[in-house]
Amino acid sequence: MIPIINNFAAGLAVLALIFGIIGLLRTRRGRSHYRGLAISSIIVSVVAMGGVLASQAFYSNAIDAVSESVDDAATEMDDDLDRMAGEATEEILKEDLTVAIGSFEAKTDDSGIVETSLPVKLTNKADQAHSYDVSVEAVNSSGDRIEEDWASTNTLKPGQSQSFDLFVLAMEENLEELESADFLVFEVSQY
Repeated sequence: MIPIINNFAAGLAVLALIFGIIGLLRTRRGRSHYRGLAISSIIVSVVAMGGVLASQAFYSNAIDAVSESVDDAATEMDDDLDRMAGEATEEILKEDLTVAIGSFEAKTDDSGIVETSLPVKLTNKADQAHSYDVSVEAVNSSGDRIEEDWASTNTLKPGQSQSFDLFVLAMEENLEELESADFLVFEVSQY
């Protein structure tokens, strides 16, 4: 509403300037005796135009600031969504999370059941608390995936760690491959 009033005031200021100049020209030709009124009309219209321009600049700066804030918020939200979707895995591992992967173990108990585990320790090195979902994959020497398992944390405070045993339900037909597999972080999501 204010910009509309501001534009209306600009129109009135232009009209006042035009009529002030016409009035001043009439006083020079001797048709009118209101020279002071014509000059004051010109002065008031110039001051009004200055006020209009100043307020337009203010509105323009305010709109630019809001637009910039919205753009910044959208960029931050995109970054957060990438982190949640696992699309910023390398960045998260570089800046916020340490994943320590131990050695895969397969033991046969007294009843002949094979117990498997891969110790994994997650440490939050960010400056604020986060929850993480970490996908670890076992790959053979050809780079083919054998199996995949997940570690999910609830909120880890800065510097806090949580340990997991992954691949505890390894498929029996994959045991031989798993014992010689490389275990790699495949994807990390941060919340």
